[in-house]
Amino acid sequence: MEIFHQLWSQGLKKAISKDIPLVLVSRCPTGPVVATYGYEGGGKQLRDLGVIFGGIQSGHKARIKLSIALGITNEVEEIRKIFEYYLA
Repeated sequence: MEIFHQLWSQGLKKAISKDIPLVLVSRCPTGPVVATYGYEGGGKQLRDLGVIFGGIQSGHKARIKLSIALGITNEVEEIRKIFEYYLA
């Protein structure tokens, strides 16, 4: 399992270094994704890497929202604002 986390983390870093927006959502029925846990792969580490949090949206809704956002801009920080500040 440790090798999986290392490879996963490397893949995230590589994508983020290429300005590829990564959006994280939860598969739980309720509640947002939060930057609480600091362990490898935890929310705090992912936030620090530059992963965009999708709030309470489902994966399906986040995918549609990301498609629309990419139609507006390719700037990762603008896409982050669309997800994290414009919650609707």
